[in-house]
Amino acid sequence: MKFKEQHKTALAKVLSDLVQCDGIVNQGEIDFLQRAYSVFSITPTSRKKSTNISLSEAVRTLKTLGDEEKSALLRVLQMLSMSDDDLAGNESQFITALLLSIGIRIPEIESIKAEFVSIPNLSFDTSNAVLYVEPYYDQDVNASIERDYDAICKAIRTLGREFFYLPHVIRDLENKKDTFRNTLSYLEPTLSEEQLDHINRNLAQLSSVFFSKEIFLNHLNANGLNIDKPALFLKISTPITGRGQDFLIIEINGSPLETIKSVIWLNNHILTIDPPVENDRETRLIAKFKACYGDAIHDELQYSGLHKIIIDTVLKYNASHQISRLYITKHGSIFLTDRNNTEVKMPALCKALYIFFLFHEDGISLNYLNDHKSELYSIYKGISTYGDEKLLTKAIDNLTDFIGSTMNTNFSRIRKAFRDVLGDEASPYLIKGEKGGRKIIHLNRDLVVFEDRKAFEWHKV
Repeated sequence: MKFKEQHKTALAKVLSDLVQCDGIVNQGEIDFLQRAYSVFSITPTSRKKSTNISLSEAVRTLKTLGDEEKSALLRVLQMLSMSDDDLAGNESQFITALLLSIGIRIPEIESIKAEFVSIPNLSFDTSNAVLYVEPYYDQDVNASIERDYDAICKAIRTLGREFFYLPHVIRDLENKKDTFRNTLSYLEPTLSEEQLDHINRNLAQLSSVFFSKEIFLNHLNANGLNIDKPALFLKISTPITGRGQDFLIIEINGSPLETIKSVIWLNNHILTIDPPVENDRETRLIAKFKACYGDAIHDELQYSGLHKIIIDTVLKYNASHQISRLYITKHGSIFLTDRNNTEVKMPALCKALYIFFLFHEDGISLNYLNDHKSELYSIYKGISTYGDEKLLTKAIDNLTDFIGSTMNTNFSRIRKAFRDVLGDEASPYLIKGEKGGRKIIHLNRDLVVFEDRKAFEWHKV
């Protein structure tokens, strides 16, 4: 069996994410990780490299393994998932997603085509859903879903999830338009009456295909992954990073219900799948993992997301109280380099506005913001996952023409994003200025690092 250096880095990423996907890491899992790093000769350098790649990148690398190595990987994942004496639902779904996407040879799932992807900037949580996404309207697939809808929902609930079939959702919203408007006015108080009217007028005209493209497919197509058939999207629980949310995409091949049943079969039989041992080397490799762990320590420390928050807080309030450097990725994500690389999360339009003010070190009066509409549009287009230029233009027009409360809302969201991370130390990063005067970010630009500044720069023609 041959594991090259890039495979070891990818393996470190997958093993670490599997350990953390149920939200708690205990001593049994740490012991197993240490053994795995030793057996596969995964060095500290490879482990550090693994923190800089996404899970989807790691999976693409592991796809290039041979059948023998994939078989060994399955056995290691099985043992790691039980090293804490319990197979959590998140863990079984993580391994299911991994096996489907790396192309392991298991007869019961050989007809399934699946991909692992990372999708950034979703402002909603889909952890409890299986989403139906379609690049075009497929009459046969939709008719099959309508016919087997109750059976599909029942099957998906065995995974602890709900089926999110967009045509039904749109139909329900249209039927309950007035109720939906009242709900929006409470949950989204920044929406103006004009915006609520716009939603009411246009909701019925928008299709499942439109939303599929706007929310998911435009981003994937822009990154070279063309989804050309109706598919099921499942969010996979992984540690929170600035790299986006991890999804498994399962192409619907034939009956949607049968496709789902195949996935559920794999999920339910993760621990009992027993691929044949290829040779003595694999036998020796697996034997290295089967040493006894000794008596369990009942008061062992468990590491969870709460512990991470505690550690991040300690690092945030270090003794020097330095002003952290600001790192802007080419996709517009904002990180505080010297605060444990913590991401400052905000919507894409807020990021575009913030980057615009970073470029204008001397500040800009809002009265003249309309003169910079093209520059703002260029920055926003480079950040947003929207593919519809009319929506992009409308957003910038609303911002620069002071329609509704768009400007104040975006300034408030920017302030909140930095204060949520830095508290009282946020001041140097904020956009400030007297009413009617220049708005400016006072942060020393020597502390601002762009991954690719040219990705946002606008050149007047």
